[in-house]
Amino acid sequence: MKPSYQEAESKAVDAIKKAIPSSLKKDMLPESRGMFAELFENNEVFPKHYIASAIDSVGTKVILAEAMEKYDTIGIDCVAMSANDLATLGAVSPFLFMDCISCQSGIQEKRITGKIVRGMSKALGQCNASNILKNSIRANFGKGETASVDELLDSIKPGYGFELVGSMVGFIEKQKFNKHKIKPGDKIIALKSSGPHSNGYTDLRRYLLKGDFETRAEFKKLYKGRFKLDDKFDGSTIGKLLLEPTKIYVQTMAKISKNFDVAGFNNTGYGLKNLNRAKEKVEFRINKPLKPQPIFELMEKESRFTDKQMYSTFNMGMGFFVICGKENVDDILGITKDADVVGEVRKGSKTITILEKNNKRIVFEGY
Repeated sequence: MKPSYQEAESKAVDAIKKAIPSSLKKDMLPESRGMFAELFENNEVFPKHYIASAIDSVGTKVILAEAMEKYDTIGIDCVAMSANDLATLGAVSPFLFMDCISCQSGIQEKRITGKIVRGMSKALGQCNASNILKNSIRANFGKGETASVDELLDSIKPGYGFELVGSMVGFIEKQKFNKHKIKPGDKIIALKSSGPHSNGYTDLRRYLLKGDFETRAEFKKLYKGRFKLDDKFDGSTIGKLLLEPTKIYVQTMAKISKNFDVAGFNNTGYGLKNLNRAKEKVEFRINKPLKPQPIFELMEKESRFTDKQMYSTFNMGMGFFVICGKENVDDILGITKDADVVGEVRKGSKTITILEKNNKRIVFEGY
């Protein structure tokens, strides 16, 4: 049996870790290992700051942009994926964003790259925390790369395949770095997502859509859905809801971390398992999850996924988690929009997340 993409990814990451000698990670803070963004320290060059780095791709969401011939928002997703990983650090100042657009010739000849990058530019404006944090810097475009790789890529439309990868480097003052030690009694606040963000799109496409836009026979047969992209749903269309750009939490986290010590978690791939990346041996007990957007409810109905599958694959309406002391909850909710307390931290013998929903107790272990 062919391994799942999660299993294949785990093997790939393990091989990569073994291939990197410790000498090439000597400046990395050990406590950032395995987290969303890695922190590096060089007291000679940056005596007052840690350097933060993150990288991610948009994944197969780009197929929908191509199918709808709408490219002006997919660049937002490219920035958001790494920006939100940096946001988990708290009072971080994103400094440089670098992108790589690997594409076929049609993307270049039709100047689609310009539409993609305009979305990136818009997103970088949402990453600017310089008006919130003192002694911070503005987010900038760094060096970008447009790679012509016709022989490497394939596409639903011959000649128009592309992949988006973005990386971000930021700075955080050492004295402002949130080292909130998660403890029993802490509250879990969920910040609402804008939709599926940029995760789970292979499943979303194949279970919801007919795939009438897919020209490749080997992939067309994988589509099991009954909807077209322009079908009406929830006051919009299926296509527009799926292409809704990822929400960026940098400024919200800057406002929170300016006044409170918190821990941040980006709810991306693997869903609630992201909370298990915490170093502390605790239970994250979620008993009042935010109501998922209708697109998730439709996906659950059409795919017949279990609750565990849904919450292990999608954000289910909760795009970002903030862990804080219970004494700070009201003040933090006053800063945020579309957020609420969804649970609390409890004593545990190991790090696990438990979802209580519909009189069921669903346990998420590992990451």
